[in-house]
Amino acid sequence: MLKLLTSNADASYSKKIIDGLDFVLSHFQESIFPRKIMTKQLGYQVEVFNREEALEYFKSSNYEDCRINAYPSFTEYKGINRTPISFLMVDLDLKDFSERGGGGGQQEYSLKKALNKALEKIKKERKEGEGEVGSIGGNPTVLWTGNGYHIYHPVSGFVLEEYETFYEFTKFLDKDLTSMFIQFAEEYFTDYTADRLHNPTVKSCLLRIPGSLNTKCIPSKGQDPEVKIIERWDGTRPSIQPLLRDFRRWLIQKRIDDMEELKKQEKKHFNFQMVVSQQSQERTNRVTKIKWIEKGILENPLPDHRKYIIWRILSPYLLNVKKIPKEESYSIIKDWLDRSDKLEKLNFNPKIKIREGLRGASKGYLPISLEKLKEENKPLYDIVICKGDVMH
Repeated sequence: MLKLLTSNADASYSKKIIDGLDFVLSHFQESIFPRKIMTKQLGYQVEVFNREEALEYFKSSNYEDCRINAYPSFTEYKGINRTPISFLMVDLDLKDFSERGGGGGQQEYSLKKALNKALEKIKKERKEGEGEVGSIGGNPTVLWTGNGYHIYHPVSGFVLEEYETFYEFTKFLDKDLTSMFIQFAEEYFTDYTADRLHNPTVKSCLLRIPGSLNTKCIPSKGQDPEVKIIERWDGTRPSIQPLLRDFRRWLIQKRIDDMEELKKQEKKHFNFQMVVSQQSQERTNRVTKIKWIEKGILENPLPDHRKYIIWRILSPYLLNVKKIPKEESYSIIKDWLDRSDKLEKLNFNPKIKIREGLRGASKGYLPISLEKLKEENKPLYDIVICKGDVMH
């Protein structure tokens, strides 16, 4: 936990915070307020209507984790984005370079290299006859956050949803196009080395205030928690126009990636459903097999009690316990009767009796229980017990 500020330190930091907030506000276009801010003490965004109100919140939080949204509070109307692209942000976090060539000095070297590469890509100006553009020719603000770099760049943009070329993508996206462009620009300028957990939108593009304290830093490890200005924005707002072709390609690729991911998820879901269905069928088979009927009747043709068996046992058992379709149930009973006919000639029309049995069973009644069979038809009960080698 960071040490609480003393009154003298409070006076010093108040000046830093005021200057830092004014510096960040200078990046915004009219109207600046209302706008949302966030602090460590708050833990969530609140809307402020002027500079003094924001400073009060910052002070009450001991100047810890003071942030302000790069975009105004009102960004949409009736669910439709109405916010032009006006600000780009890049977050390069030291922790994301721990896996890229050792730690310590090498880690910081990799971070600095990534920063320089991103700045070079942002600042590079298009020369006459170069063809496709890959930069905006800007000079952004760079902050040291205590454990990485933030790049802030005001730009001149517009609402992409108003152009058919981009509007067609909205049906596939879960975010507005301004938010998607902010995300694209961060990935584009850093060659995907930006903080992987950082996915800013017009509602969450939070900027740290120079002079505030980053509580993610640990003073005991020699990390200075104060947010510092490394480079200052030169006041120009380059157009986003040079990036639009790359942005459209990025959207197309994202759509392809999303479709591929959807196919993978559908395949996983299908395989999962197959496994669940198989397991369910196995459970059903275990539960819906009545041993005395399977062993004592279906596996053993009988010379007597055939009509009774069709009506009281096999038809309701196959239809309502095993849930076998009528056609298949008919075939099973017919096969059993054919085998029984070889023992003792049938004295009835099997087709008619089977249909009658299935028609009656279709009302939903269950086969007679073994206990009830003993009371109702003791001779058949004795045969079933003997043939099927089953007990109660």
